[in-house]
Amino acid sequence: MLAFLHGLVSIGNGAVLFMMKIVEIEYGSDLYREALILRDEMLRKPIGLKHSEADLVAEQTYRHFGILLEDRLVACLMLVPHGPEVAQVRQMAVLDELQGSGYGRFIMTGVEAILRDEGQIVRIFLNARGTAIGFYEKLGYNGVGDTFTEVGIPHLRMEKPLKDEAPFSGG
Repeated sequence: MLAFLHGLVSIGNGAVLFMMKIVEIEYGSDLYREALILRDEMLRKPIGLKHSEADLVAEQTYRHFGILLEDRLVACLMLVPHGPEVAQVRQMAVLDELQGSGYGRFIMTGVEAILRDEGQIVRIFLNARGTAIGFYEKLGYNGVGDTFTEVGIPHLRMEKPLKDEAPFSGG
């Protein structure tokens, strides 16, 4: 488990409440199992789904990230490779009681920063649930195509370049 980014959660008067950090989670670890429970509780159980054994086996090749807040996993996501330069964010989840408090933004922007620093992934995409499209638009993701139904819920494919295009040099 590698710690990458740190952030502070503060209240209006500037007092620090907690130190949080984004970590890369090792497949099969205790923290991975916590992330699996979080994803199951926030994303799958509400729509009557369970993880299959095939789903979990496939996750061995994915990267897993989480936010630790005082050593408690409060948010997570998976990053699925799609070739050498493209990755898909899947199953981003934040504890129900902390939704709307900036943790989703923190993990998304933090993982994007990690990918930019690594320099290999140039584009990221995701299938946003209809209720989350506005959240991802605020983070700079753009809708591609029409909405579609996945797991019985409307979704929209959204993309974001991670590298700025080279400036036009004229000529």
